[in-house]
Amino acid sequence: MTIDPNSFRQIFEEMDAPAFFHDSQFRLTLANAAYYRESGATEKDALGRHYWDVFPKGTEPLPNCKACTLDGLDATCFDEVVCGDKTFASNGYTLRDKSGELIHSLHILNNITKKITAENAFAKIDAQFKVLFESSPDAIMLLDENGFFDCNAATLSMFGCKVRSDFIGKHPSKFSPQLQPNGVESMVLANQMIQHALKTGSNIFDWVHCKLDGTPFPAEVLLVQFERENKPVLQAIVRDITVRKRNEQNLIDQAEKLSRSLVGTINTMSKAME
Repeated sequence: MTIDPNSFRQIFEEMDAPAFFHDSQFRLTLANAAYYRESGATEKDALGRHYWDVFPKGTEPLPNCKACTLDGLDATCFDEVVCGDKTFASNGYTLRDKSGELIHSLHILNNITKKITAENAFAKIDAQFKVLFESSPDAIMLLDENGFFDCNAATLSMFGCKVRSDFIGKHPSKFSPQLQPNGVESMVLANQMIQHALKTGSNIFDWVHCKLDGTPFPAEVLLVQFERENKPVLQAIVRDITVRKRNEQNLIDQAEKLSRSLVGTINTMSKAME
């Protein structure tokens, strides 16, 4: 089926994105209404001029457009160009005759300013997160169904790991004794805690972890679910509560000692009264 040239011209003119054709000398041969609106030029002033003298402004062809036009090796090219407060993605398409000579090249300029702004904002947030992630005194790790896939320096220190490969890729139960204090296998209970966090969004609980050398220590674990690349993953914050547990045990021991002392005093007074 042949394409009606008039239909093509109508589509070309109604495109929202600026578009233009240039010849082998980079001179404008045709442009659509959006191109003239964006450039502020008229058809009479633009056609026949080098496109960088009209829009997008510059001193020479866009780098990849120049290479594509002159070397003839590629049929398409892509350039990113900043025009004032806007950023455009230029997609170029060349048409050559049988001898390889350029007939014309079409460029379509898509405004990607919002995309770039969003990417820059995300990059800034990501950089801030990385600073907080690495500088946190608490052990922070990321895990999915395959195990840990990221961790901060505090994690390696807490678990006695010299390098990330000692920790990354392992299931949480690998850094736990075989059984937890309630008698349940660490593998089974860890999976239960993970599923609960994935289902409800978070989970906080006490846990007995082990360092890489097998030394156990009590910990408080907070699991929080979030989306990463359209997949639910968990962030785990682990605190070593050895000191807290020791203080709690000291308070219990003191309370028991006071209780025994009080009972002894009462018994002594009772005997004295008798």
